[in-house]
Amino acid sequence: MSYIAGIGGANMDIHGQCRTELIMHDSNPGKLSMSMGGVCRNICENLARLGEEVYLVTVLGNDVNGRNILEGCEHAGIHMRGTKILDGEQSSTYISITDRDGELFLAMSDMSIIKRLDDRLVDEAQVLLCGAELVVCDGNLSTKSLDRLTRICRNPLYMDPVSTAWAKEINPYIGYFDTVKPNRIELEVLTGCPCDTLEHMQTACDILRGRGVKRVFVSLGKDGMFYRGPEGSIIGQSRPYQHTVDVNGAGDAAMAGIVYATVHGWSPEQTVHAAMAAGMIAIASPDTINTEISPALIEKTIKEYIL
Repeated sequence: MSYIAGIGGANMDIHGQCRTELIMHDSNPGKLSMSMGGVCRNICENLARLGEEVYLVTVLGNDVNGRNILEGCEHAGIHMRGTKILDGEQSSTYISITDRDGELFLAMSDMSIIKRLDDRLVDEAQVLLCGAELVVCDGNLSTKSLDRLTRICRNPLYMDPVSTAWAKEINPYIGYFDTVKPNRIELEVLTGCPCDTLEHMQTACDILRGRGVKRVFVSLGKDGMFYRGPEGSIIGQSRPYQHTVDVNGAGDAAMAGIVYATVHGWSPEQTVHAAMAAGMIAIASPDTINTEISPALIEKTIKEYIL
């Protein structure tokens, strides 16, 4: 049986969106909600909703949030037998504040539990991880788990760096990854190269490819996506999109789009378009995951919005 494995963070997200202009150092009227999150978990849920068989390797606390995440993932179609429940630990939590237009203003995370996903737990999940068609990871993994994962896995590894801080941590191992999806700033951290122009981004991508990475998908936010791989460079752009509700989860959905398109044999250009479309679908929902995502909706979004 062909399946995809994910290894990385899973947490409870608390979202707050202001109803008026943000005022610092004051209480702002807004809307608060809770949902499951974590970059790797989000990628896995998007893939499950796209019809893929997905297994998640992560760690959860034996608390209310942990139990809710476990049950929610299973309900969404993610197989959780690779997940460990740890007594005495607090499940990861992420808080984000967006402005009234849905753009991220401030975020904070407590993901200390992910460091318990160490080399020993990677070894315990070795059969599951090494049997996958590919393994998708996020930058929250500890250096011990990254070191062990890159030693035991010969199947393609995909990496979403998550943030500049985590990009610094994964940098020594980046050459072991087949595919990476940084944004401009993360790409700068990974390469030491400025990424303010397309030419500079191409140079930075070639630095990563020289270290062993095969494909680099650079998220450009509203400006689309830049791809650099064996086939050359591709710039993905879209028509104006008027359905933004909340930008949280856009990058995770885009990575799921890359994985989905790849396992289905789509061309590099089609893969870029799938990633962009998945991201657009995500931001049209107030939740981290747009439960309406589907292969048909991705294809529809590509036809309507991707240039």
